[in-house]
Amino acid sequence: MTTAIRYLRLYMHRPAAQGGGRRGIGYLSQYGDILRISFDEDYIADSERPTLSLSYTGETEAATRQILASARDARLVRTDGRWPVYFQNLLPEGHNRERLAAERGCAPDDEFELLAAAGHDLMGALEVEPMPPQAGIPDTVRYWHTTQGLDVLEPGFVEFPVADAASLPGVVTKFSAVHNGRRYTVHRQGQAGSTILKLPTSRHPDLVVNEYMGYQLCEALGLHCARASILNRTEAELPEQVPFDTILAVARFDHLPGGERVHMEEFNQVLGYAPRQKYGRNHGTEPLRDWATMLRVLNRLSPEPVQDTREFLARMLAFMLMGNTDAHLKNWALIYPDGRHPRLAPVYDPVCVAAFFADAPPGQYAVNRAIDERLRHLDWDGLRALMQAGGLLRIPRHISLLKDLLRQAQALWPALLKDAPANMAAAISERLQGGMALTR
Repeated sequence: MTTAIRYLRLYMHRPAAQGGGRRGIGYLSQYGDILRISFDEDYIADSERPTLSLSYTGETEAATRQILASARDARLVRTDGRWPVYFQNLLPEGHNRERLAAERGCAPDDEFELLAAAGHDLMGALEVEPMPPQAGIPDTVRYWHTTQGLDVLEPGFVEFPVADAASLPGVVTKFSAVHNGRRYTVHRQGQAGSTILKLPTSRHPDLVVNEYMGYQLCEALGLHCARASILNRTEAELPEQVPFDTILAVARFDHLPGGERVHMEEFNQVLGYAPRQKYGRNHGTEPLRDWATMLRVLNRLSPEPVQDTREFLARMLAFMLMGNTDAHLKNWALIYPDGRHPRLAPVYDPVCVAAFFADAPPGQYAVNRAIDERLRHLDWDGLRALMQAGGLLRIPRHISLLKDLLRQAQALWPALLKDAPANMAAAISERLQGGMALTR
């Protein structure tokens, strides 16, 4: 086994209100199959530290410091060649992962290299980059390894991030882009992207229109959404030829056009789940349990708990009505506008997955079909129980607001659905007209 250790410097960008710029908070290191995060002592000791993740936050300041300084906590170190799950969730899936691996010239399961490749364009306010070998091994990294009885003699070489590479979580093919004054381009000259360009698929060529309509439906109900628009293929410069005429452009709420970063994390990261657990530990069979947990987080930690919990409940109802059975834990997120306190992030990825059920074999979309069946049978008493489990008060008021929202959807959505794909319009109309316990 080599005694060389490779490492990356981990930075967090500060909010503009705090002067902007970036702050080093730790190191990400690899030694054989050991992958670890080592936080800086001044970050650990700083009671006003920027929040990396609620999964690294204890009930008290002392508990938080214990987590951040731990020698063996699985949130900080793994010995199987993979990152702790918070960082696993920063990496892409599917074709996006394969493309990033090809750009780096590494294997798709080499998680250290994948993160290093996209180090300047990660989700949230994070950035990673290698240090020059002559800098030596940082004391905080060396100390941990020596206390574990590991020989660390020299720093290993790590290439700088790949130009224009990005790590965008998710399966659908997407690119990180900027607008150069004429069109969108992935050639960002070292900038992080401020727009995500999403492609349809050969299996679902109407996916762009489906998701765009999902945004329109949510906005009609007054929900806080990411800004989305449909582009013609000629309005974007992509690194590869694609056989589609339309692209969905979604403005990032974590990377703003002027270069400011706003930290965010998916609820999968908040709850400490690996990417494969994005439908929950029970594979989507108990979505309400995770929703109750998310409500508790917002109710307890948001600076605006009433606003965020009401928005969360409204989205739940909208997603059920639109057949968005892919509202998993990687499609709900928190943002940290002040760098420390969590707020509910805007709506993103509002796809009517139920539109695809009719033309798919019964074995396809098994998880989504199971979630849909569960939510179709959810009644108002079930919603009350969910709110109680989420620790909410004034439940009758919440129910009243949701019933008003349901009537609003029934009044406004039919006109919008005239511009939706036929399978989407049919699936949602059936739900609005009594196809669910809530609408009977």
